[in-house]
Amino acid sequence: MSISYPKKEHDSFFLILLALLLSLTTPPVCAKPTVEPPFRRGEYLEYQVYYSIVHAGTAIMSVDEALHEIDNRTCYKIDIQGISNDALALCGFKVKDTWETYLDVEQLRPRKFLAHIQENNYVRKECIDFDYKKNQARIEVLENTPDAKPEISYYPIPDAIKDLVSGYYALRSIDIKKLKPGDALRISVLHENKMYPDVSIQFLGKITIATKLGKISSLVFAPMVPTENSIFAGERPVEIFISDDVNKIPLKLKANLVLGAVEIELSNYKGLKAAIPFQKP
Repeated sequence: MSISYPKKEHDSFFLILLALLLSLTTPPVCAKPTVEPPFRRGEYLEYQVYYSIVHAGTAIMSVDEALHEIDNRTCYKIDIQGISNDALALCGFKVKDTWETYLDVEQLRPRKFLAHIQENNYVRKECIDFDYKKNQARIEVLENTPDAKPEISYYPIPDAIKDLVSGYYALRSIDIKKLKPGDALRISVLHENKMYPDVSIQFLGKITIATKLGKISSLVFAPMVPTENSIFAGERPVEIFISDDVNKIPLKLKANLVLGAVEIELSNYKGLKAAIPFQKP
């Protein structure tokens, strides 16, 4: 199976890889969340992004301390930030991207999604409202182009639809003990005005990995990403490592590119529901 992603002038490797980290690690369509999710309000996760040996930027994932009401539903508010550093700025590339999801507390599905993409002089704002009574998503996009006006579109959606952020947090509430190496998860993702109805992620098994915070057992997943006419290279260009504990947080992502490689690794955290069982060197 192959997946075609739209190419846009404002796409960057930083945005693409962060999207892989968050949106492709999602549960199978038929999976249902547990009553008590393993994350809690106030959780904070920080990641460092490297291109080969060059530090390229920082990504931060956080769950708001407060609960929010969207369409009379109580929701978690989850924020993601991706910020490039001075090394990329010197190369003429500056990124400050923000994503927000309002995730239904009871069903762990998105009610509203907001994105603010700022890359060099390009700015794009997006708002998605999910209406499960009509099985429809309303998408409003505004770009900083001359005479720009909001573009509004509607998409039919399944009950298990995920956006860029919500899929990962739903995954953490899935019992994956029955997964065997080689099993594939399939999900539906709505991203940048396009529906991906059958995204596949293969479970590779368990492995102990070394991180800057210590050694830890992890679950390894390989999302199926396009390699033809893309920045990715190799039979399995992307692998993601998720902690094999009650938190199920992403620890590391590796991506092989046509030129070089990118790695994203957990560097700091707080407010977790349980301590991460790192084995110190």
